[in-house]
Amino acid sequence: MRFTEEGSTTLGQGIFMRLERVTLRAPDGSTHARDVLRHPGSVAVLPVEGDRVWLVRQYRVAMGRPLLEIPAGKRDVTDEPPVETAVRELGEELGMRASEWMSLGSMEPSPGYTDEVIHLFAASGIVPTTRRPEGVEEAEAEIVEMSIDEALAAVDDGTITDAKTQIALLRWARRTG
Repeated sequence: MRFTEEGSTTLGQGIFMRLERVTLRAPDGSTHARDVLRHPGSVAVLPVEGDRVWLVRQYRVAMGRPLLEIPAGKRDVTDEPPVETAVRELGEELGMRASEWMSLGSMEPSPGYTDEVIHLFAASGIVPTTRRPEGVEEAEAEIVEMSIDEALAAVDDGTITDAKTQIALLRWARRTG
């Protein structure tokens, strides 16, 4: 399959995302328009100590309700390594610092319309520090501590619907248990 991008036009610019209409040439020579949401990428952190994990329940405007998920944030500092962004997000959202970091790989949450890549990490050796929430949703978020087994059960019963959280929990469980 040989597809080529012939060009793109910016349809809109948000706070940190850009919507583009891409002209795509198919292998048969035909051209097609596709809309792509350009995203700087993000990180997500599974804070784990022994058999305990910490999640945040925060309002997500796109879903119109709070979701239970691991701390996460966009990669908004140019050329910053993903693990450094993860360290910052853990402090901002949970008020925690970790001495050990493990990559849980990356994921592409919705490649049909966005180029976002989420880098997943597990953090352990957790110690409390000053919480520094950014934005009203983070400031109002509830920190939830539970066992790994409770979190995995919440994935299975549909309580945890967030994909990055599900994948991080399942990858952690496969690697450690």
